[in-house]
Amino acid sequence: MTVSDRAAALADEFQERFATLDRLLQPLTTAQWALPCSGEGWPVGYVAHHIGQGIVRPRGWIEQVLVGEEPFAFDWEVTHELNRRRSARLGLPPRDETLRFLKVTAEHFGALVRSLSDEQLDRIGFAQRDARRDVAWVVKLVMRHIDEHRAGILGAIAGGGQRGGH
Repeated sequence: MTVSDRAAALADEFQERFATLDRLLQPLTTAQWALPCSGEGWPVGYVAHHIGQGIVRPRGWIEQVLVGEEPFAFDWEVTHELNRRRSARLGLPPRDETLRFLKVTAEHFGALVRSLSDEQLDRIGFAQRDARRDVAWVVKLVMRHIDEHRAGILGAIAGGGQRGGH
């Protein structure tokens, strides 16, 4: 199988989205890292870590179908419980550690996406009730997740962390 132009374009788009997020996060002060994001109810630093988890988990979904397993069966209740437990455990994760985690996670995800063939991008990689989505859709989901939470971080910084202060 050969790498596709479509995979390269998706990888480039993902890497640009991550670079935009990284440019936002790198200069944040300790005080900004701790600001609450009103939409998420978590501090900026935890939202940043959550974005990384939102890259790792779907990477696993893609890898699952690449080895011939069934598509990942998504369930919001399970996802909310994972988020609740992780946020309770981590609280406000260390800034430098979180930024490294994001960088490594993004590099691995970008490399995986770039390596995919058109046939692999077209495989069903996600299932939720009756909906079935291909691997390319999963990649776009990761980008949308970055964008949505980046907006929450921007709102927290702009509002100084005031609840509802977008």
